[in-house]
Amino acid sequence: MNLTEFNVWLDVVFTALYAVVIVALIVHFAFDVITGRFRKKWIDGQWPEHDHAVPAMPKVLHFVHMACILLLAFSGMYIRFPFFEGGRIAMRWVHYVAMIVVCVVLLWRIWYAFFSKNKDWREFAVRRKDMASLIAVAKFYAYLSNYKPHTAKYNVMQKLVYNVFLYLMFLQAFTGFALVTAPFIFGYSPRDLLVGWWLGALLGSADLAGWWARIAHYVINWLFIIMVTAHVYLSATVDIPCTLDFFGIRKLKVTGGHGHEEHAAPAGVAMAEAE
Repeated sequence: MNLTEFNVWLDVVFTALYAVVIVALIVHFAFDVITGRFRKKWIDGQWPEHDHAVPAMPKVLHFVHMACILLLAFSGMYIRFPFFEGGRIAMRWVHYVAMIVVCVVLLWRIWYAFFSKNKDWREFAVRRKDMASLIAVAKFYAYLSNYKPHTAKYNVMQKLVYNVFLYLMFLQAFTGFALVTAPFIFGYSPRDLLVGWWLGALLGSADLAGWWARIAHYVINWLFIIMVTAHVYLSATVDIPCTLDFFGIRKLKVTGGHGHEEHAAPAGVAMAEAE
């Protein structure tokens, strides 16, 4: 299989995977209606308990970050599939600028989480009691249970996804800069410095190292598209009280204790929460 064929293969696989994700979300929403949760939430106003008082700075950073992620995904897909004429140069500049903004916001958010007066890194740390609630949370999202554990501001699945997103952001930034071939750093390009000297030596050339960096960058771009799609869906359906509070629109009346319907936690989760 040559390089062009490999690119086409990736296009087919991830396009099909995204279609599967969309169908899965549609089915998930159908179960929301069938099980009666949609009526309980949207008509009766019975939402799971939540605690989501977010300060202004994380909100602003989140808005900027998400806007740039959308720009990066759109411009990145255009660079791969130029679906209108004459936009390649403009889209490259959009991609570069959004990339820089995302990197700045990412570093700013990490500083805020660990070193600001309102540092909140503990809210994203996955602890023992979080892992003890993993099965219960998964069962709730899969409509196998009406109990939704409430052990912290974010449930364990949210925490795991946020942590994976963070690691992918670092990897995406690394591979993104590794695609820059302009030799403006003392005669070396970012590709030379990041992957050319070690990966290039292993593969036989800096060009081939750059190609694999491009493949990794493209794969992660698709992962971001899938994750953001699922995040938007869940924010608009399952966790709308948190979403509305986050955007400062309004607060919903929340009822139902620590679970969606059942107030008593499973024994294993209750013991973990007591620790």
